[in-house]
Amino acid sequence: MVSDSPEASADPGPVPTASIQGPLVYPLTSCCKTGATSKTLGCLVRGYFPEPVTVTWDTGSLNSSTLTFPAVQDSSSSLYTVTSQVTILGEWTNQKLTCSVAHAANTTIRTITGCTKNFTDPSLRFFYSSCDPHGDAQATIHLRCYISGYTPGKMKVTWLVDGQEDRNLFSYTAPDQLEGKLASTYSEVNITQGQWASQITYTCQVSYYGFIYEKHALRCTAESEPRGVSAYLSPPTPLDLYVHKSPKLTCLVVDLASSENVNLLWSRENKGGVILPPPGPPVIKPQFNGTFSATSTLPVNVSDWIEGETYYCNVTHPDLPKPILRSISKGPGKRVTPEVYVLWSPDELKKGRLTLTCLIQNFFPADISVLWLRNDAPVQADRHSTTRPHKASDSLPSFFVYSRLVVSQSDWEQNKFACEVIHEALPGSRTLQKEVSKNPGPAQPVPAELALEDLCAEEAESQELEAMWTGLLVFTTLFLLSVSYGAAITLCKVGTQTALLPGGAPRDRESPLPGRRALTSTLPQVKWVLAAILQEQPPASHDYTNVQEPAA
Repeated sequence: MVSDSPEASADPGPVPTASIQGPLVYPLTSCCKTGATSKTLGCLVRGYFPEPVTVTWDTGSLNSSTLTFPAVQDSSSSLYTVTSQVTILGEWTNQKLTCSVAHAANTTIRTITGCTKNFTDPSLRFFYSSCDPHGDAQATIHLRCYISGYTPGKMKVTWLVDGQEDRNLFSYTAPDQLEGKLASTYSEVNITQGQWASQITYTCQVSYYGFIYEKHALRCTAESEPRGVSAYLSPPTPLDLYVHKSPKLTCLVVDLASSENVNLLWSRENKGGVILPPPGPPVIKPQFNGTFSATSTLPVNVSDWIEGETYYCNVTHPDLPKPILRSISKGPGKRVTPEVYVLWSPDELKKGRLTLTCLIQNFFPADISVLWLRNDAPVQADRHSTTRPHKASDSLPSFFVYSRLVVSQSDWEQNKFACEVIHEALPGSRTLQKEVSKNPGPAQPVPAELALEDLCAEEAESQELEAMWTGLLVFTTLFLLSVSYGAAITLCKVGTQTALLPGGAPRDRESPLPGRRALTSTLPQVKWVLAAILQEQPPASHDYTNVQEPAA
């Protein structure tokens, strides 16, 4: 008999149950695309019991954001499913991400790449022209990166210097050359033999469908050195030497096979070669090619360096068959003061920005420091860039550099900027500033005062000349009137004497008269006096180029 009780009618039947069960994790990716400003990846976690699970993402240094959705339970199996996603902002690089899922049963980790490749990877090969490490440091070395065997698509080639993009390194990338369904191209750049021999690492970096491919340059080394290991000394910068008053020498060792038991010892010539106290342990850094570099920095005295003291860096390492010794001192040669010019184009303001370019040229030696100031305060170093010194084309041993600063239109309109150059050939503090701003203001005080003094002197001299000539003309006029009056009186007297001769008889008019002879002798004297007055020149010690002389 079936019971009619409410409890019996409400019985739902057997309840499904599940024991502890670990999740299954599936990575979710998309096809690779170019030009995307963001990319979203996912992790699907399903078939686990009980709740909860913890999903974490390891994105390294990428700019990212994560989102985990609420879990959903399957009513038939009681198992849970959850989805988590990560969004990468900016251009994607070929960096792998990890999705880690922690559950009571176990922890599962999945590695996810940015996208699924549907293209052929490019092949990179590096070529360079021959070099002589003991030859002309300014000779040109040609570097070429040959890229081939890739599916045609958007590609970007960037040249790196010691792993960093150098905007002062000007490169050329050729258009794609189709080879059936694939394509090839090349990118090239020119550097100096001195740069190539200085063990700087040059890298050809290709960005293609969101992936990064790199090829590192081989470097020019001297055959006389232990193979693969080189050492270089760098002088103090003019900024540290003349402004901060804390010059430092740097000894750099590259291409070490291991980082253990590296010793860099310093000594100086005037101390008889005695080893100086170590400034500290060398800084060891791993490099792209699997080798290590070691760097030691030695503080030196300002006067010792300026007076020409010689310093030595001695490198020892178990892998070296013999120590490497390097020396450095202040270079010889006649010092030449740099010329500084600040250039800018008003037309660029239409784009809302302005590029200030500081040209420093015709200086020697090549060591120079360039700073940018904003309202007399230094601009951050990462906001401006300066080229390496380049040798000028003329026969004189001189160099030139460019420094570049980009400012916004509002910044330009509200502030003043200056290019500050530090070089040992400059007088005084060894610094020189060239200011530039939208409103340059009045001229410099000293030139303005000098110009005003010259103007006042010219005006005073002009007034003096005018007064002198006015007095001279008045005197000449009065003198002429006096002479004319005297001549008239003389004529009257001569006429009276002619009319009344002794005896009352008139004298023959054609016979010479004493009075007429007197008048004749007087007139040339009057004419000579007038000519002398009118033809008199001003003293030669004055400049009267702005005075018009009266007509003779």
